[in-house]
Amino acid sequence: MEHLPLHAGKKHFIVAPYEAPESDWFDISRESFLSFPSARHWTEAQLHGGDETTKDAHLDPDGFHRKGSPQKVEQFFQTWLFFGLAIDVLRFGGVRASVEDFLKPATQTHAKARIVNTSRLPGMLVDWEKGIKARGRLMKDWDTLNEMFERAGSILDRFCRLPNPEEDNSLLQQERPRLWPVRDEIATTLIAMACTLRRTAYNVCSKEISGLVDGVSPWPKTARSGILMRRLETKWCVADMMTTLTQLPIDGHYYLAASAGLEPDELDHHSKCVRAHCRYEYDANMYRTRHVTDDGCREEVRYGGHLGPERGQRDWVDAMTKIIDKDAIPIALWNKGMKKLWSVEYHLTGRRRPDFVAISHVWTDGKGNPDANSLPECQLDRIQRLVEGVTWEGRYRIPESDYESDGVGFWMDTLCIPANDKARKDKAITTMRRVYSEAKAVLVLDDWLQEIRSDAPPLDLITRIFQSNWIKRLWTHQEGFLPKALWFQFKDRAVEINELREGFGAYESSLQRQGIHLGFPRGAEMRLVGQYSVLQRMFGLTSATEKWRLYFPLAAAMSERKTSRLADETICLATIVDIPFADLQEIPAKPDIDSGGKRMALFLEKLGKFSTGVIFNNYPRLDQRGYRWAPRSLLNFRTAKITSAGAEPGFDIASFNPNRRPGLLAQYHGFLVNFGLGKPFAGVERGCAIQCAGSADSGQDLDGKWFLVQLPRNNSNVEWQTWQTYAVILSEIPKQRATAPAVVASLQERQEDGIHVVIHQNIASVWMTQEPPEGVSTVRTALLRKRTKWLVG
Repeated sequence: MEHLPLHAGKKHFIVAPYEAPESDWFDISRESFLSFPSARHWTEAQLHGGDETTKDAHLDPDGFHRKGSPQKVEQFFQTWLFFGLAIDVLRFGGVRASVEDFLKPATQTHAKARIVNTSRLPGMLVDWEKGIKARGRLMKDWDTLNEMFERAGSILDRFCRLPNPEEDNSLLQQERPRLWPVRDEIATTLIAMACTLRRTAYNVCSKEISGLVDGVSPWPKTARSGILMRRLETKWCVADMMTTLTQLPIDGHYYLAASAGLEPDELDHHSKCVRAHCRYEYDANMYRTRHVTDDGCREEVRYGGHLGPERGQRDWVDAMTKIIDKDAIPIALWNKGMKKLWSVEYHLTGRRRPDFVAISHVWTDGKGNPDANSLPECQLDRIQRLVEGVTWEGRYRIPESDYESDGVGFWMDTLCIPANDKARKDKAITTMRRVYSEAKAVLVLDDWLQEIRSDAPPLDLITRIFQSNWIKRLWTHQEGFLPKALWFQFKDRAVEINELREGFGAYESSLQRQGIHLGFPRGAEMRLVGQYSVLQRMFGLTSATEKWRLYFPLAAAMSERKTSRLADETICLATIVDIPFADLQEIPAKPDIDSGGKRMALFLEKLGKFSTGVIFNNYPRLDQRGYRWAPRSLLNFRTAKITSAGAEPGFDIASFNPNRRPGLLAQYHGFLVNFGLGKPFAGVERGCAIQCAGSADSGQDLDGKWFLVQLPRNNSNVEWQTWQTYAVILSEIPKQRATAPAVVASLQERQEDGIHVVIHQNIASVWMTQEPPEGVSTVRTALLRKRTKWLVG
């Protein structure tokens, strides 16, 4: 792991021994990475640990036990996946390497084992890059190298997938990977080596393979380090840990596992969080607007007056409401010398449009005020000074005297959205898109970011933003998506996002010249910049009638964000996609959960069209007839899947108008199931086995094959009726050794036009097997054709 950078002052902490005798070391003169298993007399079945359906591992004729002791098996995989992969890949670039190059010198302290050390790898990769480029066949070399990477990745994904206690442990699943006798420390180095080599090859060949290979998503796909996961769990909210494991490759996990985490007091607020959801606990009744210092400054805003021809404003709140009544935007300008707040009007029509900066902040940092439109003087003083640090072409020089100003004020929700006037509050919210899109700049204030300087190492900057509260809140998404210029405030100064991006790019290039090829900076940057750029690009290409196309990108962006008021969600979504939302605001905001559901239902109607793969989403869904296929909320779901990747294309777009047809019309393969004899669809096994009669138009020989249907644990809210006919709608025909998402729905009627009207009950996992497990309910029924119509309500 020594080839990977860590935060300044941190030491490498993974100690992986190598205990194989020299006679068993990888020898490139006799074997290659791909031929290594057969050269060492391992079969493909043995590489997988044998037959997964054999209940007792010691009885499996192809089990690991047939290849010697657990230590011998571990040595084989380490020799192959670490040393063999590294030596063979380096050979392609003309770099001769041996096992000894990746070991610490032998010492008496470790007489029986050598310790793995990769400190020489970066220098080798510099030479390798020169050699591979000199060959002049990057595309062919990538194909050859990628065969090795995918081979290694398939083994690592199989055995290094971390158990998740919150996942459904399939009761019917018979095929389970054998326990891998490889220690966590060693497995971590295997993943890191494979990841680094593939990232290096990708960077070197990127021009030739651009658009053909995913260079952003973490690789290997599911292989993760147990040691690093446990370290991250002690430092962060477990939901944030899940995001880190999902969005970043192992070099990012390693860097963050060695970096500082949350303070214990802050970590206490996350005591009830789970991997899928952050359940941060904060008592709103205990909210207090914070001071910058404890000098006892005035908390009430002193009003200085209005900068404009209008007169008669009594105080800041009176001025703000009068501006809102004029269909204008109130801007605050704090005079640091006079300690007074002045009001300015920004007109949505006409020429009266003064420059201003919009503030984007996190309420838990104490810059909000639920009771009044005011902030302590020290906060106003500091915010105005920070606004003065934001620059753009044509901005006047900031006067030296605190009694003078360049006239640039700021918009901030705490001051500029009425706290105690619902009608005007709703009206002000409707202008927020204009606020953030027409401000000269948006300035992000997050206490976590302001703890470090802007000249800190770029890896520290990008990981700070990646872990910040700002990037995890609902409203801050639009505040980062809409502006002309987005600035982040650090301890010493504010930095514009393009400057950050250029700095990250230059630093990444500098590292690569040193042979250090990392994947996590790009992954973290994509979380910051990518979701905005994707939405902005799609928004520019989307007409007013095609806003539904933004639903999936929005879902991806929102899954890690949260809000304390669920009713706000659709208001924010409507603001982002730029559709009117006055009718959403007419739905009472309380009770919050009911309001959120009703507003979401109306939001879906306003979009009016969807890709039908959405019926296979794994979100908690709306509990309303005609809408049960749809997520109740897109927020705060770290393990979200908004659609099925395998859903059949071609018939996947459908209009949604519940007033005309109560549901979403989808076309997929499926089964109709009715057990009769008093048996419910879902017994104690939470599923059933369906024997396929015929093959329909699947293009496969499926007659007689068994489809196992497994429901998740969270199906207690469904009353499974013994007399009911159920539909099992398949997203696709499951591939060998793979599961496919499905929908289990209750059949209501079959209409004359061939439409099966069903009510969505739950999602399920489906896979094929030769024989059903013992004791599970079974039924034989025909597979329906691919174009079978299902009205899913």
